[in-house]
Amino acid sequence: MLALLTVVTVYLAVWGGITADAQVGPVLQNSIRHLPAASSPSDAVSASPRVTGTADSHAPSPHCAADDECRLGEFCNGSRGVCLSCRRRRKRCGRDGMCCAGNRCINGVCQPADTDATGTVDAALPVGNTDEPNIPVTRGQNFTHPKGTTSLPKPQQPLKGGEGETCLRSSDCLKGLCCARHFWSRICKPVLTEGQVCTRHRKGAHNLEIFQRCNCGSGLTCRGQREKPGAESRNLHTCQPR
Repeated sequence: MLALLTVVTVYLAVWGGITADAQVGPVLQNSIRHLPAASSPSDAVSASPRVTGTADSHAPSPHCAADDECRLGEFCNGSRGVCLSCRRRRKRCGRDGMCCAGNRCINGVCQPADTDATGTVDAALPVGNTDEPNIPVTRGQNFTHPKGTTSLPKPQQPLKGGEGETCLRSSDCLKGLCCARHFWSRICKPVLTEGQVCTRHRKGAHNLEIFQRCNCGSGLTCRGQREKPGAESRNLHTCQPR
């Protein structure tokens, strides 16, 4: 009887161990299967990633009192006390420091530094009075400054045109030149001297000359040739003393 009990006890112990192993196996497999996966490449890219540094990119410009306190490509606006982006070509300006690199403030407009324009703005306006909208100014348009700003110097007299340059009137040409027709335009030509061929206009005649000559110089008059008689010489006129 004792031997039978011993056999039954051993059998139950062995059977219980096998059953426990069978139950623990799936549990371990499931636990391994559902463990949180390690960081994968897909976790690094998000459909809506958190944007960092946005506040820095849209941060307001730092306060300033002079241009050298601003970053490259900016100037100090005195009325606001902040740094603003430089003005591009053909934008309104009040001084050279407001224009981007390679440009100057000429006649209130940012233009290339090598532009030789009449009436260059030499006196810089105060920084506090330059907060103006970027309105393009066409060539020849008058630039009116706000009240209280420094008045600009008077524009310099335009340069006179040399021989062969286009003109509208003789006052546009240098001394000793006149504005005469050349084809369908007008250019500066030299005033005729003694002995040069001239054109004598009849009173009341307004013939269109394609190659117009200047008049004879001071103290000269246009007369027909007298030294060579004949029909051809009568039609030839030269500048002769009065």
